[in-house]
Amino acid sequence: MKLNLHLTRIFFTVVRENSFSKAAKVLFVSQPAVSKAVRELESQLGLDLLERTTGGQSKTGRLRLTDSGRALYARAHEIFALEQLAINDLEEHLSASQGRLTIGASTTVASYWLPPLLARYREGHEEVALRVVVGNTESICHDLKEYRLDLAIIEGTTEDPLILAKDVLTEKLNLIAPVSFQLSSNQHDAMTQLNDAVWLVRERGSGTRTVTESLLRANDIVPSKIIEFGSSEGIARAVSHGLGISMLPNVVTKELAELGRVKVMAPAFLPEFQRKLKLLTRVNSTLSPVAEDFACQIISALPEKQSAS
Repeated sequence: MKLNLHLTRIFFTVVRENSFSKAAKVLFVSQPAVSKAVRELESQLGLDLLERTTGGQSKTGRLRLTDSGRALYARAHEIFALEQLAINDLEEHLSASQGRLTIGASTTVASYWLPPLLARYREGHEEVALRVVVGNTESICHDLKEYRLDLAIIEGTTEDPLILAKDVLTEKLNLIAPVSFQLSSNQHDAMTQLNDAVWLVRERGSGTRTVTESLLRANDIVPSKIIEFGSSEGIARAVSHGLGISMLPNVVTKELAELGRVKVMAPAFLPEFQRKLKLLTRVNSTLSPVAEDFACQIISALPEKQSAS
């Protein structure tokens, strides 16, 4: 059995885009040509790769793969990821004086921690073309696995076996409330207040959301009412206007607290909340020289002693 990589690429794109028409646009060919290529691949392999349902999709709107299709897609993902990595490596060697570095960063990292790191790195690497991709933890991890990023820094957690995570900084989290909010000195009453309050939280997939939920559960706080926001800054401003309470990084809330726009609550019955910022790389994947250099600078520039800042 031989595998036609051209046809496999078309099949892979169809599954990745979850659409024949979207794959056609990505590949700059017609939709009938894409459909024909997938059928031809199936014919060459003597295997059905897609289940034939109405419109080629399930009730959920997703393409349905056969067992053979899932196996081929998984291997194709590895093949084309390695192809992209090889291209990146060759471009680095062909243009060693003009390397490229694409960094993924979750929103809080990109807004507060990454700018000074990039400025320091840029001083000795003016020739490196830098690109920063910002998203929540979930999307950043996805892009890293897809080889769209060289490395990433997030404030969340990941259990993905394809990603290696290294702690680089301990970050303080503050429990904040509107200045008018009065938390009882009685622990039982205070816990009732915290459970009954409106909590402002990040969207699903955000590292801040995941860490916040974990810390709250660990301390028996179960918010009954929540409002989702797409940014930590938006949450902080909303708290200052009395919309609810939240748990946010100190770097986000520090200025508003100093201005008296929000109140930082630190009840004695609750611990000091912290989370880890993590440097992410792919498992069993060698970093390019510029990425390796930047990773070393991150580790040296973010010592644990800065954790309270």
